[in-house]
Amino acid sequence: MVDGLYPEPGQRALDVATGAGHTAIQLAERHLSVTVTDITPAMLQDALALAKERGLDLTAVEAPAEALPFDDHSFHCVTSRRAPHHFNDISQFLREARRVLVPAGRIGISDMTGSATGIDWLNRLERLRDPSHRQALSIDGWYQVLVAAGFENVAIHVNDEPMTVLEWLAPVSQDTDSGQAALHFLHRSDAPDEFVRDHTFIKRRILIWAEKPHEPIGQ
Repeated sequence: MVDGLYPEPGQRALDVATGAGHTAIQLAERHLSVTVTDITPAMLQDALALAKERGLDLTAVEAPAEALPFDDHSFHCVTSRRAPHHFNDISQFLREARRVLVPAGRIGISDMTGSATGIDWLNRLERLRDPSHRQALSIDGWYQVLVAAGFENVAIHVNDEPMTVLEWLAPVSQDTDSGQAALHFLHRSDAPDEFVRDHTFIKRRILIWAEKPHEPIGQ
């Protein structure tokens, strides 16, 4: 994802819903000035601690993805890794990302995904496993919301990551109520072949790059 942003030293980057800060670290190691946001203060502290271990500096700001507290045209790139399915409003996040990007700035996103026919099944399963899961988008769904938010030059890559069912369930234990509910649904429902084949769970990963148009500042 970072490679596809074409980052240059000295540029300003924003990592939204940074979690433990792994993407932010990659950007900082390429000598970008990196700001991280998250709604969970503990995750911001984890990201700062990891950066300190690596001898790197991050700026941490507690904020939701849908209301970024930054001026227009503040960043050269915006990233969000494996977090958008937790957002309350992905479209609003994308509008905010576009707003804070400089003209021709780039966004990079990675998340889980599925086909248009399989995504509802996946969302139901993931909500049973993790109640904080809101909505994963299909491949076409991502393209549509990016274009609607005003991005262009959209590039999408999808890959399959096979794993055991228990690997998929982690870190949720199979002995918890949510773990049992998710496994019951997984085994009893008519699971789409794109997600379950030969007793193997297929995590479908989407990787996206898109660009804010080359518009004059002020528009």
